[in-house]
Amino acid sequence: MSEAREAIIIGAGHNGLVAAGLLARKEIRPLVLEARDHIGGMLGDQSFRVSPMPFSLRPEFLRALDIDLPAVPMATLVASPSGKTIRVSGNRVEGCDTADAEAYEQLARRLARQAEALSGMLLRPPPSLDGNSFRELLSLARTGLKLRGLGKTGLRDLLRIALSNVHDLIDDEIGDGPLGALLAMDATLGGAMGPRSPGTVLPLLYRMTANAGQRMMPAGGPTALVKALASKVETAGGEVRTNAPVKRILVEDDRVAGVCLESGEIIRAPLVLSTAAPGTTLLEMLGPEYLDAEFVRRCRKMASAGMVARLDFELSAAPALADGTQLTASDRLVIAENAAAVEAAFNAAKYRGLPERPVMEACYDAGRGLLSVSAQFIPCNPEGGWTKVLRLKLEKAVKGEIARIIPDFSKLVLSTVLMTPQDIETAYRVPGGHWHHGEFRIDQLLMLRPFDGASNYRMPVEGLYLCGAGAHPGGDISGAPGFNGARAALAGRRR
Repeated sequence: MSEAREAIIIGAGHNGLVAAGLLARKEIRPLVLEARDHIGGMLGDQSFRVSPMPFSLRPEFLRALDIDLPAVPMATLVASPSGKTIRVSGNRVEGCDTADAEAYEQLARRLARQAEALSGMLLRPPPSLDGNSFRELLSLARTGLKLRGLGKTGLRDLLRIALSNVHDLIDDEIGDGPLGALLAMDATLGGAMGPRSPGTVLPLLYRMTANAGQRMMPAGGPTALVKALASKVETAGGEVRTNAPVKRILVEDDRVAGVCLESGEIIRAPLVLSTAAPGTTLLEMLGPEYLDAEFVRRCRKMASAGMVARLDFELSAAPALADGTQLTASDRLVIAENAAAVEAAFNAAKYRGLPERPVMEACYDAGRGLLSVSAQFIPCNPEGGWTKVLRLKLEKAVKGEIARIIPDFSKLVLSTVLMTPQDIETAYRVPGGHWHHGEFRIDQLLMLRPFDGASNYRMPVEGLYLCGAGAHPGGDISGAPGFNGARAALAGRRR
């Protein structure tokens, strides 16, 4: 038995739903296939609904889908050496020395201006390295005008720092300390690079492109965002189906013909967009036999070593920091003493070891009494593997660091759920358990994302497109890969 559809989207995460929504608005009724029993990808998972992951869903995308979803500003909290809580909201700092606050605010405003100049690159596909179409030249011209708007001094400053490491930027501009820890975490979260790694300023700028660097949370949380996106898809005639894992992408006469589910069901369609990781899509679902040998080699060499573990702590009472500050749903807590501590955690992970003092960020959901933690620089494949002893060691180390700023934290914990990068890899079919489906490093950004020769969303087999976090501009919660991938698919249909 088989059925026919106009388009199939693999994965009902936020990127898949954004792509489906755009296709549906253009009167192409997509079928969205989700392997798990719920939609939303990691945002729909019980372990990720209280998520401190960077939310930067572009308002342009929401307007294009006719979605009106207010956003709530989030504050970032970090503890000072004295135990006093420092609160950062956008470019404003409270709770620390005036000179430190002014230095941070000045740097944050500067970075926000530079990020805004780069933001147009996120709304459009990256320019081709060998393309010279009018559309590509116009795109480059628009970006050039924005960059020129920085002025000679601003542009020189951007060129100076963009490819440098964030640790040097911190040392030069604000000095290391709690605010340095915040910048170091934002520059490296989700990846396998430490603050001293070259090119770590660019991911920081990427994360500041939306809302002038102000972190935002959709009103109602991630669940509200997922529901709004899915509702638009279905209202426009699309369908979202869960418990429908795709086994193979079908090819006939050198073009996509549909998919085969793990159940054996065949669904035919001339257009397939995949939010799965590039390697999963191209090497497992499609198969290397349909691809050029060099293309396959580049895909296999793509760096995707995940280094984030998730821990959910069910608490008996609301947590309070050492100075009495209560965590709220609009707060994000960063636990790291300084940028040097972030680098030390990375150094351990480089050699497949656990950091003695993990660095992390967390959010609290009072309704469920849940503190959700993202522990950074936890290797996917540690020396000796993820034994029960090692899992307990990680839990203990994370609890210990939290207890430094939340007194009696261990007494509040009722239960703990741990997802290592390896667990994430298994649950979501993401190589290495990498949040972004691939490193945010110089050779995997812009026209080189996910890898050279695969940056325009359109794959070598006609009718197949990438639209997940592995595609330009990358991960976090922006919706840009889904939006851009759908636009590329629409352009392909018009040819």
